[in-house]
Amino acid sequence: MAYQRRDKDNAVADPQPGSTTVNQFSGTEGWATVTYKNWNDDFQARKSDNSTRTPGAFQARTSANATRTPAAYQRRNTSNSSVSA
Repeated sequence: MAYQRRDKDNAVADPQPGSTTVNQFSGTEGWATVTYKNWNDDFQARKSDNSTRTPGAFQARTSANATRTPAAYQRRNTSNSSVSA
């Protein structure tokens, strides 16, 4: 059964949320293609005053909220020591 958004009285809400069908893998990566619904189709980012805004790209931050450059990924073992390839 397909997803249906309902209101506080459990009646089917109108309008229903928008969605897009996503194919996760094309089949060339060695995995089977996975198809799912992305329910964020009609998502609209908002400011604290409820006006619309354009979502920004991710920005890594320090504990003092200053911007920083994310470090390169480093694989680690169970002792938290770095592991070379």
